[in-house]
This record gives sequence, structure tokens and C-alpha cells, in this order.
Amino acid sequence: MTQRPIVVGIMKMDVAGRDDRGLSRLTQGATAHFSRVLEKEPRLEITSLTFDGPPITPRENGYRALDFVQFGINEKTERRLAFLLIVTEVEIAAASLSYLLALPSQLTNVAIISTRRLADHGTEEPQDEALLAERLGKLMLHCFGRLLNLPYQSAPDNYLSRIDRPADLDHMHHFTDGQFHKMAVNLPQEANDRYSTGGKWGFVLQQILSNLPRIFRGAVRANPIRIATRLPRMIATAFSVIVLLIFGAETWDFAASASTAQLAVFVAASFLAATFVLYQAFSFRLVPTRKGNTSESNVVTAGATYLALVLTLCCLFVLFAVLMYGVVIFVFPDPLMSTWTSDRDGSSTGAHLRLVVFLAAVGILSGSLGGSADSRSVVRNVLFAVDET
Repeated sequence: MTQRPIVVGIMKMDVAGRDDRGLSRLTQGATAHFSRVLEKEPRLEITSLTFDGPPITPRENGYRALDFVQFGINEKTERRLAFLLIVTEVEIAAASLSYLLALPSQLTNVAIISTRRLADHGTEEPQDEALLAERLGKLMLHCFGRLLNLPYQSAPDNYLSRIDRPADLDHMHHFTDGQFHKMAVNLPQEANDRYSTGGKWGFVLQQILSNLPRIFRGAVRANPIRIATRLPRMIATAFSVIVLLIFGAETWDFAASASTAQLAVFVAASFLAATFVLYQAFSFRLVPTRKGNTSESNVVTAGATYLALVLTLCCLFVLFAVLMYGVVIFVFPDPLMSTWTSDRDGSSTGAHLRLVVFLAAVGILSGSLGGSADSRSVVRNVLFAVDET
């Protein structure tokens, strides 16, 4: 049986609506270089695409890379591509760097590459199209290697060495045999190029189960602790509600009287509601094809996003519980705790634990409403953009 090819799309996206920098020629030359280097991998099929004039508006510091990723997800799904490299001529804003050459989003298998900074201004480099095309091709190879989860290399002549400035691309010349072997192993695992043919939900469940390691890896790589630090409105909202409740006698009554099963149901419901709210606020819009087919890539992206948000809420839950336990132990006097509740002793260790668990659950539930107002671009950048080159 003939092996199904793994399709890599290289899409020219001319945002400015004109080709005054020779974007077409640069992309064509870079694609040729990209194809030559990867020709020893017979399963790869490289296709050139064009997408002109997307309705993207620049921000204060330039265009946001994650806006391009959303277009990339849509195009990759509709065109049934395993990987998509988008090449544009406009400035791409970076979250932690002064400028951005490329952003490979490993979770979505989409990489955004800008040609704006490939040449140093004030030199003759901007007029040297051969040099720029070669640099662009090497940058494509670098991004493709990162999409395949190949690690960075210390050798400056390797395509996976770190890039501090565009001139570093001139020293890159090869992948090692070990990298090609790792690439061959990772390709079918990372491609996620299956599509549903029958029932949608059966396909979704099957892909979640078969891709659990990749979903877990993507969620952990997003760093839930770092996501939590990007949700100041959520934390402020949660603390506002918790502080109000902890000084109410009814809260202590509930904590002292509620059963373990009742509390567990409340905590589970709080997590489900909070993750639903945050997922709707921060996830990408993952659409099926026009024929209604759901892609494996979208299932993996959605699963990793949801799991990352669940782990983030777990971190915040522990934070709220520890802080509230400290307040209960060191702020409230024992005589007050033992007499404030109506029918049970609120000063027992069990009552304290039920109270802090209840308050932490209320914190993540109420905080999710405030968290949905946090900066979508900041949180998305942590979730979907591990590398900034």
C-alpha cells in the first residue's frame, strides 16, 4: 500500500496588499532551499500557497503573530495540511523580544515568519535577494524543526541553533543524521493529519485517547504556573469574593455542616464552569472544514488548551486554599470559631479544611469571570507560543 504523504504548506501572506519587497521571489527561492534540504524524507510533500490581504490590523508595536496563527489554523484545516509555514512581509510584534523573526506554534503546527528583519538596515543586505532568500529558507527549516519538537543545538552551523540576530542564519548549513532520524520518527506523531469521516464525537474521543501523551506534553509545556501569573484580574476577583465570604457566619456554618460528597460535587462543578469560561475566552476558534470534517490537529489543540487551563486552575486552587488556611489559623480566634457556627464546632481541623476547600472553589469559580477579561493576547501567547525567535 502506498504511504500517505505528509503535506507541508508554505503560504505567502501579503498583508500590505503589494509585493514591493519581492515577497513572491523570496518565498519561491526559500521554498526551493527548504525542499532541497528535506528531500531525503520521502513522506514529505511540500506545496506552495498564496493568501492575499487578510483583514488583520496592526497593533501599537506591529502585527500580532497569534492573529496569523488563527488564519493558519483555518487554512491548515480546510486545505488538509499537516504543517503550515506562513511567510509575511510585515513587522511581527513580540511579547518578550524587541522584534520577531519567527514564531513556531508547536501546539497548532503553524509557524509565522516575517521577512521584515531578515536584513540589517543601512547595509547592502536589503538589495541582496539571494542572501535574503537563503536566510528565509534556513529560518523555515529552523521553524519546521521546532514544530517537530527537535531540541535546540549548541553548534552554530546547525539549523536548530538559537538565533540572536539575522546574520546567525548565515552560519546554519545542516541537520545531523541523528536529527533526520528523529525527524522521521516524529513526523507521523506530530502531523496530526487525520480527519473525521463519520461520527464527530466518536472521532474526537478516539483522537483524545490516542494523543494523550501529546496533549499532556502540550499542556505542561504551556506552563500553567506562568499562565496563572498572567491572570491578575482573575486573582483580584477571586480574593475579593473570598475575603467577603470568610467573614460571614453562614460560610462557616456551611463548611462545618457540609458532607464530603456535597463539597466534592461543588468543587467539581466549580472547575467545570471555570474552565468552560476561560476556554471560551482564550482558546482559538477551531472550525471544521466546509464539509464538516473535524481534524485531529484541532482535537489535540483543544485538548491541550483545556488541560492547560485545568492545571492552571489547580495551581490557583492550591494557592487560594493555602492562603485561606493561613488566615483561618492565624487571624480568627478559637473562641469565635467554636461559637460562630450554629450546630457544629467550627474550630476543628476538619471544619477548617472544608472551609478552605469551599473558599478556594468559590475563588476559581468567581475568578474565572474576572479572568475572562484579562488580556487575550497575553494568555494566548503563553498557551500557544512557546518559542519566540
